[in-house]
Amino acid sequence: MTTIDSTHTTAVDHAYHWQPMTSCPKGSKVQLLTRYGCAIYGTWTGKDTIYEGWAPLPTRAPKE
Repeated sequence: MTTIDSTHTTAVDHAYHWQPMTSCPKGSKVQLLTRYGCAIYGTWTGKDTIYEGWAPLPTRAPKE
């Protein structure tokens, strides 16, 4: 369920979490969480240690 955080500036989903880097698919475009807390889109090669987590990319819902 998506809610607005306490600062009223960010929408968050409490059922959706960053995944550990050990499960990140190498060579595929994903969302990457840097150790500085910045989320970026990119491709992980397995060598970078700046990342603390990853998430799959969102998809579009089918048109009705």
